[in-house]
Amino acid sequence: MTGSGQVRGKCLAGAMMVFLLLAFSPILAVAEAEAQGEPEYIIQSLSDRLRDVLEQDRERIKTDRAYVYRLADEIVAPHVDFDRVSSLALGKHWRRATPEQKAEFVHQFQRMLVRTYATAFHEFGEWSIRFLPQREGKNASKIMVRSEVLRPGAPPASVNYRMHHKDGTWKAYDVVIEGVSLVTNYRNSFSREVRRGGMDALIKRITSMNDKRVAQAG
Repeated sequence: MTGSGQVRGKCLAGAMMVFLLLAFSPILAVAEAEAQGEPEYIIQSLSDRLRDVLEQDRERIKTDRAYVYRLADEIVAPHVDFDRVSSLALGKHWRRATPEQKAEFVHQFQRMLVRTYATAFHEFGEWSIRFLPQREGKNASKIMVRSEVLRPGAPPASVNYRMHHKDGTWKAYDVVIEGVSLVTNYRNSFSREVRRGGMDALIKRITSMNDKRVAQAG
């Protein structure tokens, strides 16, 4: 992997950690963020809390993967719209799936995302977030939180969060790293697999991968 590719990979992992740890935000912080009309407040507070977790539990995070998985599983759901993430990642195949297939895919895709990026905890050192001016859209219920992740010795990396207002709060449903969308990246991969083996085969493969990671974590 090239130097720029390594930087992008680490920024993606860090951005996804914020994305996946949105539920770290306490109810009061969410209320304050909405009162200010600033979804950035949520992202910034979560970045700060993520740093606290890394500092306090760094050694355990390095050695106890099951703990990391459990931590993420317990706190992730409330502020990430996994139904939306899943439907975007599957694209046209989502519309063709049965209700049972949709429910199982959402469950397994959530497991996969949490476990994939939870393993990046121990790789991160110092970072900070610089927010960029928002671009107002026509739909007030959706927003792109534009930011740059700043790390010592590395150029700023563009990290944009797509969020929408649902169930009384702001929920994230995509993260775009240097122009590369998480859901678009997965959509291309999933589409090839569904065309090759069908929806059930895709779900089976993701489930098998998740179960293997759980077994390895002990």
